Parts: sequence; C-alpha cells; structure tokens
Amino acid sequence: MSDTGVAEAINEAVADPIPSMQRPLSNQIELIRGLQETVDGVATWHTVATTKELTGADEEYLASIENEDGLTYTEYMNAILQRAVVKIGDLVVADIPGIVNRLILPDRDMLFLGVLRSTYGTEREIRAMCEACGSMNDIVINLDEDFPIKRPAFDVKQPIEVRVGDAVYKLRLPNGEDTIEAQKVSKTDAQLNTVMLSRCSVFGEIRPQDTLEWARNLNVNTRRKLVNTLLDLDLGPALEGVDTHCAECGKPMPILLDWVSLLLS
Repeated sequence: MSDTGVAEAINEAVADPIPSMQRPLSNQIELIRGLQETVDGVATWHTVATTKELTGADEEYLASIENEDGLTYTEYMNAILQRAVVKIGDLVVADIPGIVNRLILPDRDMLFLGVLRSTYGTEREIRAMCEACGSMNDIVINLDEDFPIKRPAFDVKQPIEVRVGDAVYKLRLPNGEDTIEAQKVSKTDAQLNTVMLSRCSVFGEIRPQDTLEWARNLNVNTRRKLVNTLLDLDLGPALEGVDTHCAECGKPMPILLDWVSLLLS
C-alpha cells in the first residue's frame, strides 16, 4: 500500500463514529412510601434507597437457604433485598436485620427493579423455550420501559379510610412483616385475610385486646370491602408477562415474569 493509501485508511478510521458507552446507572431508588424512623421523639422519613449489583457470593448464599424448611417465598425475596440494598435513607441495611421487611410491598418491588438495573444495566436478556417447537429464544427486556411505575394519587403515609355503612375503618398498607406472618400461620385464604386485617387495621384509642378475634367477628361484607381495598392498591412497577413470538416457528410465546427469575435465572 502506498503512503497515500495508508493516509487515507487512517483518515477513514479516525472518521468512524466513536463506539457509544452505556452511561452508569444510578443506584438510587425513590421509594413509594419509604420508612419512618423516630429518634428522641422526632420522626424522619427515609424515602431514597441505594442498591448494589448482585455478585457470585450473593448467589451462593441465596442458593444455600432456598431449600430451608419453613422458608416462605416472601422471606426468600427479602433475603435477596437484605443483601442487595445498601441503604434506606441514612439507615445501613446490613446493620439492621429484617429492615426490608418493614417496607410496604410496592417499595419492595421498587427495590427489586433497582437491583435488576444495578446488576444488568438497562436491558435484561433471558432465554425461554417455545412450547410449540422446543427452540430456545433470546428475549430482551427493557428495564426502563417494560416496568411502568405507578405512583399513588393519595398520601401513602396516612391510613386509608374505608366507609362501610355508618362505620369508618382505617387501613395501613401491608408490608413484608405482614405477609410473612400471614403466610406462616394461614392455611386458607380466609385465614390469610383475617391475619392481614388484624395487622393492617389502624385503631384509635380503643384497640381490641385480640385483633385476630376482632377480624374474625367482622361480617363478611365488611371483610370483603376491607380486603378488596388492600388488594386493589396498584402501586409501584408493574410486573407483567411478556407477549412475544418464537423466532423459529413464529407462534405466540407468552412469558410470565417474577423478580427471582429475572434476578437469578
């Protein structure tokens, strides 16, 4: 190649666009509600959490506990967050065992999405098999677009008022502790509803001595309205299925998603 040809090749290479680099993602998550901490009578709300990427050490630890007797799904999910969430406001998660259990469920989902982004960036690629033809497909999930976040239209730091006839009941949003307790002691949906109502009801100066018995004695209509109020709360990132088609045979291939498979599969 002549000197002129070399010069032209160098100029052409220099003129090529610079490869784009993905910007580092923020590890800070704005929570839906956050945690309240009271020190010396002064209440402070911690509403921003910091996450980190999952490592091989985290994966090994989670694999070591996943088959423990009596471990509920919620406890396993919270074990993930206990390792992958660094701070909630000024509170260091590693120094406060079980702190993530105090978060409401939409905040827990916010943190799972934050851990996903800390670990994988803006896209998560998963492999799924087509049930029609058996071929494997690579599915790319956009973590910024595929999980729309629903913010509340009401003050989540205050109890929700539910009027049933002439009576007004107050409910707080369920947290991880409520879910763990309900899963451990409930064998039926009716029992689960009783536990959740007994824990999430907010009482005034007159509090029943036995809140479980109080929840059992509510009439069915009242219980249904209170339970539906809790179930209808649609907050945080929407964890929905992905409707796609097989790249090999073209047939529909719906994929159900959950946080554990997205994080660890």
